Amino acid sequence: MSAFAKAATVCALIAAAALPTTVRGTASTSTQVSFTAAQVAAGSATFQAHCSACHGTQLEGGAGPALSGANFKTLSSKVHAVVSDIFGYMTTNMPMDAPASLSHTEYVNVMAFILSKNGYHPGGSPLTFGQASSSKAAIVHESP
Repeated sequence: MSAFAKAATVCALIAAAALPTTVRGTASTSTQVSFTAAQVAAGSATFQAHCSACHGTQLEGGAGPALSGANFKTLSSKVHAVVSDIFGYMTTNMPMDAPASLSHTEYVNVMAFILSKNGYHPGGSPLTFGQASSSKAAIVHESP
């Protein structure tokens, strides 16, 4: 990873951690997160179309910071990034060339895809915009 990509990752995570978290609807601030395999598949397609040019096809980074892997894990643990931090930053600032231009469903599906690449596995219930906006689950899942 280039020095620029590392610096951009640090800046993005610090900015995301500093963003106020807005709770929409009646979503809880749970440390658990659930999403479906269908959301991961749809999120992968949206990610490839709108995000991979900067973040890499497997979230490895490039012009933009990595969204998975060792560097992302270290940085997210240092700033204690949670799902709502990254989701809030993503929904207001991404894609870089058209911020906040995706639908709520597309952002939720991309979040499910990112979570699937960071140690989480699909469950029975779908992730909602409100849940992603308020989730206090760590962005990188550590298996016990």
